[in-house]
Amino acid sequence: MNEFKLSLVALALAASSAAFAAAPNIQGGASTGLINVTTPSNAPFLPPAAVGYAGIQVGSSYSIDMLAGPISQASSGPWGYLPPAMGGGVIAQVWNNTSNTTANIYSLRQVTAPPAAMPAFGGLVIGQVKDASGVAYARGAGVYFGEWSPQGTPVAYPATSTDLNMGDNDRTVWYVGDNAVTAANMPSAINATYNVVGIRQTGVATAGYGSNLPSSPDLYTGAVTANYSSGSGSMSGSISRYSGTQVVSFSGTAISSNGTFNNGSNLEGRFYNGAQALAGIYLGATAQDDVAFGGSKVSGTITP
Repeated sequence: MNEFKLSLVALALAASSAAFAAAPNIQGGASTGLINVTTPSNAPFLPPAAVGYAGIQVGSSYSIDMLAGPISQASSGPWGYLPPAMGGGVIAQVWNNTSNTTANIYSLRQVTAPPAAMPAFGGLVIGQVKDASGVAYARGAGVYFGEWSPQGTPVAYPATSTDLNMGDNDRTVWYVGDNAVTAANMPSAINATYNVVGIRQTGVATAGYGSNLPSSPDLYTGAVTANYSSGSGSMSGSISRYSGTQVVSFSGTAISSNGTFNNGSNLEGRFYNGAQALAGIYLGATAQDDVAFGGSKVSGTITP
């Protein structure tokens, strides 16, 4: 990338940060109690020592900042390393896919047992939502969704594997963001369409369909419309993969005045960044069927 393009990216990131400069209001959810996404990141050993932002906590581990931790690890590829303060060394096999216009997708496979303070996982896949111009939201406005699996017996470094253990019954889908919409800042009206992508069991192929490899996950894609005013609203549309054979429908999903949405049974989520973005989870018949999703506004209006 040349200097001019780098300057444009820097300006876009700065603008994204400035637009949502308020202190982080971290909110999200998960399909099981194995993952906590509402504790602000508190891992002081991760350069640049980012604390207080959206992270992921496994059990009693540190909550690891999404950007300074796993996304930074996966961006460097093909191997992620422990910080020097934690002893250094290879910690994960990593992949990154930044070609999708709605979200970057980062995948990590832990190859060793982590230090006690670090979160343990067999696989961790993170969707990082981008704004309407295709730039990932910066720290302070970050919106993330993903899936986690517990660690079995890892294939150790330097051997490689695409098995992220996403067939495990404890597989958990989750979502979180720095700048959640709440009752205090819910827009008075939303009439907007969002491009949305979803992830499910990265590393697990579906017979007769795609390979769903961590390097090129088979994503759910689609458009979702939100209509809200006078304290209530609803959503419509769907996301699907494999030519529409696997579908997550948003029909019957209600929007509440506190910035959340749900269908009362198996779909929930929240708006972020003034309702410019959203993220959530869909619960299927089993843990393997659950989907995490996120997206951003591409058309329509939002009235503060």
